[in-house]
Amino acid sequence: MAYFFDARANRHVIADDKDALKRWLRNTGANPGDKQIYPTWLFRPSQPWTPREFPETGDEITKLLPQDIVRKCLEPGLLSPFLFEVDTKTGTAFAAVVLRGAERRDVMKGFRHMPKVPAERIVGSYSKRPVERCKVARVDGAWVHGRDHPSSYASVRNRKVAIVGCGAIGAAVARLLAQAGVGEQIFVDADSLSTANVSRHPLGMFHVGINKASSLKEHLRREFPHLTFEHAFRNRVEWLGSKDLDHLAGADLIITAGIDFDGEAAPDHWRRSLARPPAHLSTWAEAYAAAGHALLLYGRASILAGFDGEERPNFRLTDWSDESGALIVEAGCGNSFQPHGVIDLHPTVGMAAGLALDTLLDKVPASCRRVWMGDPEVVEANGGILRETFTDRLTMREFVWP
Repeated sequence: MAYFFDARANRHVIADDKDALKRWLRNTGANPGDKQIYPTWLFRPSQPWTPREFPETGDEITKLLPQDIVRKCLEPGLLSPFLFEVDTKTGTAFAAVVLRGAERRDVMKGFRHMPKVPAERIVGSYSKRPVERCKVARVDGAWVHGRDHPSSYASVRNRKVAIVGCGAIGAAVARLLAQAGVGEQIFVDADSLSTANVSRHPLGMFHVGINKASSLKEHLRREFPHLTFEHAFRNRVEWLGSKDLDHLAGADLIITAGIDFDGEAAPDHWRRSLARPPAHLSTWAEAYAAAGHALLLYGRASILAGFDGEERPNFRLTDWSDESGALIVEAGCGNSFQPHGVIDLHPTVGMAAGLALDTLLDKVPASCRRVWMGDPEVVEANGGILRETFTDRLTMREFVWP
């Protein structure tokens, strides 16, 4: 095993090996060199200790170390952490101790170089010094996504999702999938976060003016450093080159979130041209987020089959006369936006993330669409027209496709 002492947080970070440790640390924003990473040892006692049996002095630990790794794990002048793992009735438990030996200069007295110091002398410098007990906080995926008990993490840890459109819906779905333990996510978006986005977007004011795809990648990799967020493309999907598209083609699921008709048409055409098209999930909300959609397509099924001649989905639940009320124009600049808040959006986000996870868990055998029907009074109060398919209130329904 390998460890790094994080002086900023005053903690030892331990991993199975150096590569795993450096990868996790890099995702958190740290980038230690090889000389800052040291080996350590994992002990597996046959049974848990009682409080009285817990080691109190260094010799109780050093006598357990194999002789060939003593010199590697005990570094005079440094705090040396050791980890203990034991099986219990409710799962695996961990404990940790830190050994503090004599100062390097004291151990080296009479010797010019540390490699010349006998191992016995190094071990002896720890023998009667008190052991410092440490609290162990596990950060591996099995613990984070299930506390070491059976969960969906085992099935989704090796799955890859590409999200096209990292706005309020796409970014929120991405975070939920990260919390569910989806192993890798790729992001595509050409836009930057603006101050007007902050109230509805998972990213806050710190990311204003920065590309949404890049910001989301960096934010999530620090929040979930055991997962993979390596690629963010700061372009519309129709502008991506073949090399970038190859990354998307390797995904298990492509999610297009809250984008326009052209943004839907481009990935639809490209995806269906592949020999093995990834599954495609398209999600968006109607005006005031009073209705939401999550459409899942397998194989060469096309989302365009569900649009009419005016490039509107023919299965929409509301209509708006000349789009009045459905879009509001910002003062001065002329940009338009949909009038709804982040809370209004959450039912659609949860529905889309749920369908995505069900897809990755192989729970959805065929193409389908899920629909969120919110409050019809919101539509009518704002000048909208309810279509006859808006049949329920505060309800999610699933339909076959087409």
